[in-house]
Amino acid sequence: MNGKLKVGLLGCGGIAQIAHLPALKKAENVEFTAICDVAEDLVNLMAKRYEVDAIYTDHRKFLEHADMDAVLLPVAHAFHAPLSIECMRAGKDMLVEKPMAMTVEECEQMLQVSEETGRQLQIGCMKRYDPGLQFAQKFVAEEMGERLSVSGWYCDTVFHGQYVHCLALPLRSSSAQRRPERGGTGDGHLDMILGHGVHAIDTIRFFGGDVVAVTTKVAEKRQGINSTSLFEFADGACGSFQLICTVKMDWFEGITVHGENGSVVAQIGFPYYRKASDVKVFDAKRGEYRTPAVPDADPYERQLEAFAAAILEGREVSPNAKDGLAAQKVMMAVHESAKAGKRVEIV
Repeated sequence: MNGKLKVGLLGCGGIAQIAHLPALKKAENVEFTAICDVAEDLVNLMAKRYEVDAIYTDHRKFLEHADMDAVLLPVAHAFHAPLSIECMRAGKDMLVEKPMAMTVEECEQMLQVSEETGRQLQIGCMKRYDPGLQFAQKFVAEEMGERLSVSGWYCDTVFHGQYVHCLALPLRSSSAQRRPERGGTGDGHLDMILGHGVHAIDTIRFFGGDVVAVTTKVAEKRQGINSTSLFEFADGACGSFQLICTVKMDWFEGITVHGENGSVVAQIGFPYYRKASDVKVFDAKRGEYRTPAVPDADPYERQLEAFAAAILEGREVSPNAKDGLAAQKVMMAVHESAKAGKRVEIV
């Protein structure tokens, strides 16, 4: 390879337009070679906007003929498993938007195909590539010692749509776009976990490791859904996870970690601002606070560059298919605990 990974985009919907198309154009070690969507008018518009010559409306022709090593897949949740499996069997490494899939069983099948084909699969939990969170996680992993508590919260805002209008080009759609038969699972709490909670759960696992048990309570009112959980970790630490959609205030997301040799507090901003989290690390050994300066902080560009670097250098991607499966099990345990009104162990 010439130092760049050839990547094709399969799906030109909203998140592709807001985040992934600009990232494909900016990523230093990526060559954006092909684009595909069943909606001909939409794919032609995006190909022209981002100067891509190889255009497809049939994903099988895209996989057979496009000059690419990997596929970026930002499509509806229900399409993640079947399309990822087809792409991996066609010899392509995968960067798949979150969540990994709709069910644990689908995730297990995706992991199996990844292992059978030797193709890597990275989940689009781009907050692992927020440089502020990376700074904090390095302290937790290398200097903080034994963990006592890891807690995270994710509260979507009533201003979400206004943020998108402000920060992105006008979104384009087409009557020819392919959409799932059902818009979601039919369960508001589960849809919220799959669509939003996956980010916070992956971040909590990034800092705290494996979650082994969950106890969840849910309050559903006309104003929204509040899901609050107690998490138990494999190393004996515990913490909380709160997911609210929506809050009548600004975007509110963050994480706290407390341990043997210090603590971490991180306030995570609205993702499309492309701004690093506000992080404070307290190093108890030194008796001082530390905070990073990180002006280059587009997490979508950084995750794509990390994906490309891992593939080019023969390293493991992150979060990988095993991480995606583990996060899916936590999400389903959160939902099951709330529904059954009991503590749920994760196996």
